[in-house]
Parts: sequence; C-alpha cells; structure tokens
Amino acid sequence: MASDRRFSTAKGPSSNELNSAIHRQFREAHEGHKPHAGLDPSRASTGVVWTTERAYEYGFLDEPEKWANLGQGAPEVDDNIQGSFPRPSSIEVSMQGREYGPTAGIKPLRKAVADLYNAHHRQGKASQYTWENVCIVPGGRAGLIRIAAVIGNAYLGFFIPDYTAYNEMLSLFKNFAAIPIPLNRKDSYHMHAEKIEEEIHRGTSVILTSNPRNPTGLMTPNPELARIQDLCRDRATLIMDEFYCGYNYSTNCDGTVISAADNIEDVNTDDVLIIDGLTKRFRLPGWRVAWIVGPKEFIKAIGSCGSYLDGGTNVPFQEAAVKMLDPPKVRAEMKALQTHFRDKRDYVLKRLKEMGFTVGYCPDSTFYLWLDLEQLPKEINDGLNFFEACLQEKVIVVPGIFFDLNPSRRRDLFDSPCHHFVRVSYGPKMETLKAGLDGFERILKKHKAFAGKST
Repeated sequence: MASDRRFSTAKGPSSNELNSAIHRQFREAHEGHKPHAGLDPSRASTGVVWTTERAYEYGFLDEPEKWANLGQGAPEVDDNIQGSFPRPSSIEVSMQGREYGPTAGIKPLRKAVADLYNAHHRQGKASQYTWENVCIVPGGRAGLIRIAAVIGNAYLGFFIPDYTAYNEMLSLFKNFAAIPIPLNRKDSYHMHAEKIEEEIHRGTSVILTSNPRNPTGLMTPNPELARIQDLCRDRATLIMDEFYCGYNYSTNCDGTVISAADNIEDVNTDDVLIIDGLTKRFRLPGWRVAWIVGPKEFIKAIGSCGSYLDGGTNVPFQEAAVKMLDPPKVRAEMKALQTHFRDKRDYVLKRLKEMGFTVGYCPDSTFYLWLDLEQLPKEINDGLNFFEACLQEKVIVVPGIFFDLNPSRRRDLFDSPCHHFVRVSYGPKMETLKAGLDGFERILKKHKAFAGKST
C-alpha cells in the first residue's frame, strides 16, 4: 500500500487510471463538470445508484430476475423466515389517513416507538421516553436531512468508511462544516472512544455515525458505546444511525438489540439522536416509515422542519405500523431475524474461504461484508475492476471507493484507502447469495486466482 496519497488535481489522472476504463467512467461521472447552467450531475448519485445504472448497461433493467444483486442495501422481504410475523398484504385507509398528517407523525405511532424503547432499553431507569421524544420521518435519509436542517453552527464529524450518502446529504447544508474522520484499516475501522475524544478536543461538537457500521458489518458494543456517550455528554451531540441494530449476532441471537438508548442518563438532556425504522430490521424498505428518538427540544424542531422539507410520512402506513411495535412481538421478531441472517452470514463466509479468500474478521452485525480484494490478480484486485468483472457474470456488488470521501476530486483513485474493497450484501434470499457467489467463482477461475492454493 502507498504511504503517501497522490492528489489528482496536480498532473491529472495517473497511468493506472488512464488504463482502466471503469476508473475513467467513475471519474467522469463524479468530476462535477457543469455543461448545463445550474446543474451538477455528480450530486445525483450514490454508490448503489451508480452501480445499478452500470448494471442496466449489461441488461439488469430488462431481466433483473436473472441477476444476483449483492449490492443493494436491503434485506429480503418475503414471509418465509421461521418465527417472523407475516407482513401486511393490504393497508386499511381510515378517514384520518386521507388527510394531511402531522409532520412529526401521528401520536399513536410516536407513543408506540417510545414504549418500545422504554421496554427494551430503559427498564428500571428513572428517565423514560414519551411520545414527545419521537418524530416519525419518511425514511432514514429524510430523517438525517431533517436533523442537518436544525443543527446550528458547528463542526460535524463523520467517519470513513461509512454510509455512502452521508457526505452528499451533509454537503447540502451550509449551517455547519462536515469533517470526515478516517478510521484505521488495521483494526477493521473500529470506532474507538479515544478517537471520539480526540475529535471533541479539536472542536467537533456534532458526531454522526452508524452503529452497527455500514459497510464493515461491525458494531461498537457496550461498555465501549457507553464510554463514548459519557465522553460526548455535555460536550457534543451524538447522532446514531441504528438502522442495522436488529442484526446483532454478538449475543447468540437472543433478540437483544444494542442501542445508545441503553446508556442515556436523561432522555431530555443527553444530546443523543437515534435514527431507526421499519426499513431494515422490520424488512419493510418500501414503506418509508422511520423515526428519530431524542430530547423533546430537538424533536420539536425536527418535526416542524418537515413542513418545508418532506411534508411528513404516509399516514395509512403509520397507522398500520403501530401494532407491529408491541415489545414482546418485536423481541421474538429480532430472535428470528438474527438467527436467519447469521446463518446466511456463515454461508457466505464459508463459500468465500473455500474459494481462497482470506477474510480478516467475522461480521458481528448488519448483513454486510467488507471484502478485501488485494490478494487477487492485479486486473481484478480493486473494487471498480472487480465490480466490472461481476457485471459480466450478472452479479452486482458496491465498489469500496464509494465509502471514501469524494475520492475523484481529492486524489488518484488507485490511492484511495478503500480501493481494494467491495461491499458484499447478504441481505438477499439464499438462492440469490448462491448465484452471486457462483459468479465470484467463475471470475476467480477466469483470472486463475488462488490457483494451487490449498483451501
């Protein structure tokens, strides 16, 4: 690995980039040229969108059923997971559901979310959430945008690699300065409490992170999570993206969910905002029903700004969601979810190791694997070229470079710390995983990767 990063603006792209068609295509799509006044097309695409558009060029749009999409950040949505409750197949629309809903969400759902957090994370604690501590939002992105809209002048730190849309969303707002914080590959990009303290010392007053982490599939557990919250208390606002918290394999799939809500002392004075929803752990991404839990003062502002940002969440789907959040029902659901996805994780890891990959760690959460390609032949040992090879086999992954910060404007693409990685999702059904990994095997055989290696 290069010790010094070459900036791409000095002498233009390197010969490595110029000799790689897929890298040239990536740079052209993200360089920010503006042939039309007022239009910046580079702002319109995240990693999943870009990879999907490239797959369209290979026929994915016409015959998606023939493809193995291991790139989309979504879980399987079928009702065939043992122990999982069936999802509604129809939605009743009440008279209230025909009207505009409150931009902070309907009170019954806000109360149901508060009751769920109290039952699973606040047992025996004096400070309890109420419906006023919850705002319902139309999806996680909308929730993050609402939070960004109410943040005052501040330095906001977010870690890389992390969720690909953070940078693009945050850059829309000028009321704060978003600062990327690189994590260390040597310890699997772990978010240490010492790193948080270092950022606070240099003036960062808002910290945004996913836990469990996307794309690495690793979680910051207690007591380290509690220590991070103790460091931030009265010093920094902590924004916790907990959309993958249900996918927790660290407690033997007993249904336990690790959340920052476990460690909050006072729900109205601890500046901790938690984002979650039906999208991931309830396997309903199409419903666009999510929530933000936090201090009343924050929630009031976040609810109000929905009037000019997104207009609020679909009311009939909010009404249908209320009965899903009964705490015992959710606990049973999490047990079923964790058991099912842990089995899929183990299958993917087994197949990859049988192929010859050295997988440096075992994901303890989410449904993602951050796969290191550096051990492969040069022509396929980076995320973009491996991605292109996958397209030829009707398989989709997300190149790791999308989890870096705007790399085409900052440095040579081959010097990105995420250059040799792809994110592989084991969210899809088992038959899709099998097809995708079969595609990996064909690529390795074509390029004679791991030839002669004992597996």
